Amino acid sequence: MRLVFWFLLACLQPVTSTAAEISLRDAVTGQGLRGTLTYTLLDAPVAPQAALIDRLLDESPARQVTAVSSRATFDLDRPVAVRAEVPGYHPLHTVLRPSPENQGWTLMLDPIDPATPPVATRADRLIVSGWVTDADELVPVAGARVEIPSQRALVFSNPSGYFELEIDAPEVDDDMPEPLSLEVSADGFSHWKQSDLLLGPGGYSVAVFLGGPSPDPGAHRQLRHFQAGPETNLNDRLALKPLDDNGNQPPASITVGFADAGCTKRCCTGSCPHACTFSLEEYTRRGLPKEWIASWAFDALAAGAVAYRSYGAWHVFNPPVHGAYDLCSSACCQVNEPGTHANTNAATVATPGLMLIRNDAVFRSEYSSQNNCLLGRLSCTNQDLSCGDGFAGSPTTGWPCLADSVGQGRDCFGHGRGMSQWGNQLWTQADPPRSWRWQLSHYYNASGQGSGLRTATISQVLVIDALRVLPAEAGPGSEITLELDVRNLAAEPHEHVLIGASLRRPPDPFIDDPANDQPVTLPPGQSTVSRQFAIPADASTGHYDVYVSLFIDVDRDEALTSTDLRQHLLVANGALKLGSKLFQDRFEFEGQIDRNP
Repeated sequence: MRLVFWFLLACLQPVTSTAAEISLRDAVTGQGLRGTLTYTLLDAPVAPQAALIDRLLDESPARQVTAVSSRATFDLDRPVAVRAEVPGYHPLHTVLRPSPENQGWTLMLDPIDPATPPVATRADRLIVSGWVTDADELVPVAGARVEIPSQRALVFSNPSGYFELEIDAPEVDDDMPEPLSLEVSADGFSHWKQSDLLLGPGGYSVAVFLGGPSPDPGAHRQLRHFQAGPETNLNDRLALKPLDDNGNQPPASITVGFADAGCTKRCCTGSCPHACTFSLEEYTRRGLPKEWIASWAFDALAAGAVAYRSYGAWHVFNPPVHGAYDLCSSACCQVNEPGTHANTNAATVATPGLMLIRNDAVFRSEYSSQNNCLLGRLSCTNQDLSCGDGFAGSPTTGWPCLADSVGQGRDCFGHGRGMSQWGNQLWTQADPPRSWRWQLSHYYNASGQGSGLRTATISQVLVIDALRVLPAEAGPGSEITLELDVRNLAAEPHEHVLIGASLRRPPDPFIDDPANDQPVTLPPGQSTVSRQFAIPADASTGHYDVYVSLFIDVDRDEALTSTDLRQHLLVANGALKLGSKLFQDRFEFEGQIDRNP
């Protein structure tokens, strides 16, 4: 039985209030959760950043904490800063903005320890898994019939609503997989169908809501009959200030307009009656396989993850003046709906928190399917094809011409602005293959030579706050420890990080130690990490500057190369003193023996 009750805000004399239902759900399964909402009233919207919202909640004397079921109702006439908490889940920080058109909010919380969706071990197989939920009661549906008709594959959901179906991977022709359809039915529910899925081998996982609408058919951005709709006036936007003016700090959450409370049915700006809030990373996981193609190469998908995340984050900091959500869920903005693929998940995990930055703020990183300036038979909405074949761009809209040889001879399919999605895949097939870092620099910065809107750079989410050299006095042939206090601004761990280090006694050359460039994982927030540094036996005595850097291991080879992305460099001038004599396992400095080596 659905439990709904009024969630009243104290100390409030509403003039014109908006009543809307709010529900808490598992971001992976979609099933209902019971938890706690902590909130405070705001005079004006603020950016949904975790530290900012926590600070507002701590400082507010009117703060209230109320336990809720999986559904409750808000009655409010002004913005509300909210922290949603459920045991076993990461807190979700957001700001609810009242809107007369909004019928409710769904808050999707990420499990702290989610089950890993199964992935086929063979390159020619695909496992489709997921959970079937009653859209009204938010409880599992057992015995639901789950099938992929084209493969004659059928399975039934278990008592937890879970299903798992292994099939032959779709055939891929010229980088385009054969579309698949997934259908689910059960007694007492309307038929559910998700069609035109462009999947590759591996694993696809989806939350299914029976009794609610099916996802939109035939609307994957890369299908040849697809056309994007217009977005509303971008000048009619709030400009929310990021915490501490740090344009590199990602928002904690993003609120997206949907046509239903299950966050399944897409809609265009101005026609979305429901607002769904996700963590920024979950939003990226859901959307990436609907905009890019999951069978594409890792670097193509990782470039897409950064662009997708940045485009969404720009809307978080620049939401519509009137409206409960930051952006819509259809191709009018960027597509988002249930379903994640192992390949696009890997691309998201490799780039958490990374966005594009321009003028010290998050950049609205546009992209379209094929930006080559050649009019053909596909849907081309580029207002300016003056750049010509072999070039991407749309000069009349602020995007200068860019030589993009992989697009030459291919029909324009999109608006020409920003990054070319098919270019992502084609550059991974070039000789040599281009990394995701290279592709982002190419399309959004013209590899350092850009102008106009083509001047964005990759954000810095890894920061070195302090360095300790242990010991600060050593001798040639010894080994020291470099201990770093660091911050990861992303909400999820960075798993492919390298600590680079060098010593230098100006004007002498740098001394490096690549053998100790070992990979580390940086959890969200503050942490301490270290690396060793072997001092050459022939190093000269004197005071040395110590250089340390955090790199994202772009090519994932566990070694520092020119491909990798440096996030932060710290230089400690004269931090290391090298003495001249080695005495057993101790060092002698100017006649003084170090008693604590």
